[in-house]
Amino acid sequence: MRLIKTILLTMALFSFSGLFAQKVQPSTVLICYGKVNPDQIKGYKYVILESEHYTAFDVKLIKENNESVIGYISLGEVSGSRFYYDALKGNTLGKNEIWGSYYLNLRDETTQNVLISFVDKMVKKGFDGLFLDTVDTFAEWGPYPNMGPDLVNLLRLIKDKYPKIHLMQNAGLSLISKSAKYIDSIAIESVATNYSFDNSEYRMHRWHEFYKRVEELQEIRKKYQLPIILIEYADSEKLYKKVKQQIAPLKWDYFIGTIGLQSIPKFK
Repeated sequence: MRLIKTILLTMALFSFSGLFAQKVQPSTVLICYGKVNPDQIKGYKYVILESEHYTAFDVKLIKENNESVIGYISLGEVSGSRFYYDALKGNTLGKNEIWGSYYLNLRDETTQNVLISFVDKMVKKGFDGLFLDTVDTFAEWGPYPNMGPDLVNLLRLIKDKYPKIHLMQNAGLSLISKSAKYIDSIAIESVATNYSFDNSEYRMHRWHEFYKRVEELQEIRKKYQLPIILIEYADSEKLYKKVKQQIAPLKWDYFIGTIGLQSIPKFK
């Protein structure tokens, strides 16, 4: 059955490729963690920003030209540069040596309260939702999978307090069966692309890897009725166009940018 599904998916992708060869749906998503002039952000369905760069007035301006403005929050880790780091550093679980950040203990009541206070701050500024990053810290292959229920409980607390807030879960797919009732969409990075941190190289996934990831996302989308947002990475116009053509048949919302996510993407 899985082989048949894969074959059908492959046929569907190839059958649409000619249709999208000349005209591809433009990106409906912007992700930028650097400071950008609000007047430059226009026409997006989802705008995902680092909230600390923007005032309530800035957010109001951005909302006038876009459908939904979403603030970034890391639920699995905290960096030493975060304004709330000092309130959490005594309760962290250890250091992520790759990124230099610290794993959060979501069972700790102080940690929960600090994170929810950050959510309060974003809501007060006018943000429509939250981009939930580093969720995979508590997923099946993360360093603390036994804390998955604590993550889900935190989502419940946020949703109970703000029922209309849009929660976009980034990755952590093994947690979807429990988190689905509290989230509104799923973001997933590098479905078509495969950035190498070892040598800073932008490249594409192999076709069979791409198909496998898409098949998994299709099943999740169908089962839980949650929109999928693709986040892909490119460093040239050539790769950017290649990625767009490959993901176009899926008709999902998507973003393609450089790995730093510090500015509005412009490819040459």
